[in-house]
Amino acid sequence: MDPRFRSRLIAAIILIVVVCSAFSVSPVAGFRLENRDGSGTDAALAEALVLQQSTKINDEFMENLTVYIDSKNERFKQGVAGTASGLYVPSENAVYIRSDQHPERADEVFAEQVGYRVYHTMGFEESTVFSALDAKPGSYLDRISVPAGEEREAALFAGAFMLYHTSPDLLKEDAPEVYAYMDLLVKSGGDRATVDDLYTHPQPE
Repeated sequence: MDPRFRSRLIAAIILIVVVCSAFSVSPVAGFRLENRDGSGTDAALAEALVLQQSTKINDEFMENLTVYIDSKNERFKQGVAGTASGLYVPSENAVYIRSDQHPERADEVFAEQVGYRVYHTMGFEESTVFSALDAKPGSYLDRISVPAGEEREAALFAGAFMLYHTSPDLLKEDAPEVYAYMDLLVKSGGDRATVDDLYTHPQPE
């Protein structure tokens, strides 16, 4: 993307969020966004990108989720979490995102953390279908890092979920089987059993 165009785009996004951020609302039931980092440029950009991305993800994947833009949260000071840009905390049904590093990627960080939520709350830990899917050697998913306390399958799922929503063409090229699985998940809005069945027994078009 042309740097000048990107700068203008970011400025426009920030202007929109300055006007709307007092509300931070979403039509998703119970979805809430709280910006604890203040009204600086980076925090405003992160907030705007999260709100924008939330409109592109199925409601059932975000229901009753709380997202905090909170760079100073203690969770980011614990061990290897200090290098993370986002964290999903199952016990709180909450996502924490930093705006003090790479705020322009907040939409990707948010989508990835929602991916972790879907994996852990919709039964995908038990999927033998997803675990058998391959990505090309050297691809994004092949090189993905696994956060402390997570399984590799969870990281792969969350990364694939993020790519499907932010760079679908890349996912389709690098891992067509994984793309097809994510496509069934998003279009069906289903849990693990539903998606596994749809993938294993494709419906005639």
